[in-house]
Amino acid sequence: MSERLAHWLLALAFAVMLASGLEMGGIGPFGHSAVLDVHVGAGIVLLAAIALLIASRSSRRPLARLAGDLRRLSDSDRRWLRLAPRAYATGVGELPPSGRFNGGQKVNARLVLLVLTVLYVSGAGELARRTTSLKSFGILAAPHGLAAGVAAALVAGHVYLALLHPATRPAMRGMTRGSVRREWAESHHAEWVAGEDERRRRQEQS
Repeated sequence: MSERLAHWLLALAFAVMLASGLEMGGIGPFGHSAVLDVHVGAGIVLLAAIALLIASRSSRRPLARLAGDLRRLSDSDRRWLRLAPRAYATGVGELPPSGRFNGGQKVNARLVLLVLTVLYVSGAGELARRTTSLKSFGILAAPHGLAAGVAAALVAGHVYLALLHPATRPAMRGMTRGSVRREWAESHHAEWVAGEDERRRRQEQS
């Protein structure tokens, strides 16, 4: 539950920041000052909510496990990354078995973390144009629009895979219901299924 909550917090906050950023760029009818408040507020709410989740005792362990699963990039993950473009584009070729997350998901998590960091740092530069107390950060403003474009591309790819691509669409069930169908998991995350089965067997025997 904690992982899904963090996922949807990030998705909602980014949607608000992207929409308000476009508005401030001249697309839309609303006043710049009010939209800036919404834009900055969404960024603050996201940071505060993630901090509260991490501070919560019930969420700390699941989130730590999530970070650990995403951090490790194995030889099998690297092979998956080499083979995946052709397999996804043509439907031809068998991908190596994955754990809880495949190589693409792990790389995506790294890119999202990097882009968010750039967005927050460069966002301080954007604010420096309007707040004299942050004037020294003005030099950081330049990459903000570029980072937002990269983030939008990452999100577009993520949405496509979650909602439209036949091979990956069943994974959306995990983000809405908290589970995926076993046959799909065995096909796409065989190592994870085997590990979970082994963990259950040990629990039953103890």
